[in-house]
Amino acid sequence: MYVHSLFKNISTKLRWFLAAGAVALTAGSALAQTVQGVSDTEILIGSHQDLSGPIASTGAPIRELMQFAVDDVNAAGGIHGRKLRLIVEDSSYDTKKAVLATQKLLTQDKVFALVATLGSPTSLASMPLAIDRGIPFLFPAAASDSGYLPFHPLKFGLMTPYSDQTRAAVKFAYDKLGKRRFGVLYQDDDNGQNLLQALVSELKTLGMAPIEATNFKRGEFEFSAQIARLKAADVDVIILGTSGARDTAGAAIETKKLGWNVDMIAGVGASNETVIRLGGKAVEGLYATFQFLNSTQPMTPALRTALDRFKTRYGHDAGDGMLGYNAVMLFAEGAKNAGRNLTPQTLTQGLEKIKNFTTVFAGPAFTYGPGNHNPPNTPIMMKVKDGKYVPVL
Repeated sequence: MYVHSLFKNISTKLRWFLAAGAVALTAGSALAQTVQGVSDTEILIGSHQDLSGPIASTGAPIRELMQFAVDDVNAAGGIHGRKLRLIVEDSSYDTKKAVLATQKLLTQDKVFALVATLGSPTSLASMPLAIDRGIPFLFPAAASDSGYLPFHPLKFGLMTPYSDQTRAAVKFAYDKLGKRRFGVLYQDDDNGQNLLQALVSELKTLGMAPIEATNFKRGEFEFSAQIARLKAADVDVIILGTSGARDTAGAAIETKKLGWNVDMIAGVGASNETVIRLGGKAVEGLYATFQFLNSTQPMTPALRTALDRFKTRYGHDAGDGMLGYNAVMLFAEGAKNAGRNLTPQTLTQGLEKIKNFTTVFAGPAFTYGPGNHNPPNTPIMMKVKDGKYVPVL
């Protein structure tokens, strides 16, 4: 009787422990499912690009190459048994639309991370919305150091900032081109101010100052007054703080209208071949700082295969959106390093394990670490020659 009672008691406790274990497992499973944008089979990431506004010539190829990277990741087996899925919204390079797009991605689509959002003003408008919700804000396609500074565990940079590009441009103009009378045309916003400050700072180290500085409103493409002002000041080089193909080409076209053959150096906003298509002969000789080599990069067998696959799928050559491909591949590498238990915290740890990471598209090697989410500082000087961007040796 006693033994029977003892076994009955043990059996009761065993059933209780088994039940408690089942509850714990269920709770653990439920907890895993509470990670926004992550299911047993899928990881959902989002982005906004300019698909209909002033820098759509940049946004459209970025979107295509982001999707191309997603397809490559999934074709290789995905990430720890999960497929990657991408949702892209149109911001039209407008901060209000970018905010609305971000709110949709975060609250309606419930993405796990925002990746490679295009444009400095639009990305800066989106960033706090994501960070405040604990959503990773990764690799903005924006040459602003605010994309990774001040340091935050959920922010990682992709692009060399305008300030460092500007310093490189000034040094190149001074050392290689022998320029001494610097002028600047910059966008009238925070990024333009950052560029101007970097220019002033770098020239100060050379015992100089800008001869003339003039600005323009975002979305403006007619620069007759600004270029006339720079010409009247007799500058011998213009540093362009333009943000896309249309404004870069517009500035160059205006100099040619005046018969002024002045050297111009643009930043990453000019680093696409749409500048050449829009500007034609007016942009011949234009200098620009690149981060990712475009059509001029060495044609390796792996790259040729990738470009052929892209053309088969989309029916046209890959555009200047290589940074979109690199951003998705960086995300995938970090997620793989994070393991099956993917959360914003484990993703951060996984991204911080990335060392000397490159893709099939030529560009800088990426290395991150605890306390260091900075992008590579490796601007490449290019020049339009015979209708193509070529590296300046």
